[in-house]
Amino acid sequence: MASHVVAFVGENENGILADFSRAIMEPLAPMGLQGHLIDLHEPGWADRLQPLAREGIAFAWGAAGIGSRLDVGGENLWELLQVPFVSALADTPCQLPTAHRVSSRFVANGYMFRDWLDLQRRFIRSPQISALLPHGVLPNPARDDIPWSRRPHRMVFVKTADDPVRRRAEWNGWPAPLRAVLHDAAEIAALRPTGDITDIVLDAAMARGLYLEERLEILFALTFQVDLYIRGLRADAFARALLPLDAVIIGRGWDHLDMASARATWRAAIPAGELPALYAATQFLVSTNPNFSHGVHERIPNGFAARACVVSDQNAFTRGRLAGIPSFFGCEWTAHDLAERIAALFHDPTDHGPLTDAALAMAEEEFGPEGFLRGMIDLAGLVQAGNRLERFPS
Repeated sequence: MASHVVAFVGENENGILADFSRAIMEPLAPMGLQGHLIDLHEPGWADRLQPLAREGIAFAWGAAGIGSRLDVGGENLWELLQVPFVSALADTPCQLPTAHRVSSRFVANGYMFRDWLDLQRRFIRSPQISALLPHGVLPNPARDDIPWSRRPHRMVFVKTADDPVRRRAEWNGWPAPLRAVLHDAAEIAALRPTGDITDIVLDAAMARGLYLEERLEILFALTFQVDLYIRGLRADAFARALLPLDAVIIGRGWDHLDMASARATWRAAIPAGELPALYAATQFLVSTNPNFSHGVHERIPNGFAARACVVSDQNAFTRGRLAGIPSFFGCEWTAHDLAERIAALFHDPTDHGPLTDAALAMAEEEFGPEGFLRGMIDLAGLVQAGNRLERFPS
């Protein structure tokens, strides 16, 4: 019986995918499975894969579909090996559409967020098996090391910046009709609560007499640009609200803010392995969501797992599922009083430590690693079962 599970990673800014993929597989051992991590940017990675393939791979997987398109002599590797591969997809399909449509019946799409699954089914229409996966985060071993009231960091925002002014200036190089769509869609999306922006871009294009449903490379390029702009604008709003406070902003790209006159301090990006200890030493973890409605950025459940309070923008999911979590503080990112609300939390003398139990329970029960792993195991089993059936005639 195949007992190996292989995760594939590539380069990313602070090693977070490698750390996450390695740690999330630890609960596989009691299931009789053994997790392995292969970095496609390391020399000799194929030499590590070959003996595992000979002994038997139960399934392989990769965040963002890394590894799904490996081929041997022009044939998809997973088709050749007859091994299921699960693409764990957490980013908008507009960013890398090819990761959402792979020519192999052995590659399945597992989506963390319904918005991206719906977008793929609406426009890309991949013939692959596609399903939702539970979102998994790791337990925080340091969560009880420092009582909440004695934690050294009052407010922390870990985020890579994307200067929205610089982003819009880059649109000057686009053809005039598309540049107009970008600006129109950006103006509208900047007034809306957090959610999917695809229809905003489509409507802006149609208002300019452009119909792009059948030219997905153009539609997705436009949508991704507006996506980056709005995410940058949203992060900017939270960062600016933190500037007058004794907060910590961690990540690259914040050079466009006037930090010289700010009380907040800026620090360079840190390795992913240091984040759990940082979160467990923080009272209020500040976060922002991507442009989706059905789910949250992983910083939110990771903050819950660290017994930190979490401050974030609201979307449909947070308004529904997190309304009863006393350590979650949702804000409308477009509100004129965003800075005042965050400042009020910063200066609130309440000891919120006893209020973190409900959030911790949610992190463990709804975002635990076992759910994510079981979802992939079930999806891989579905791929195998489907490929034993007679193929439906095309």
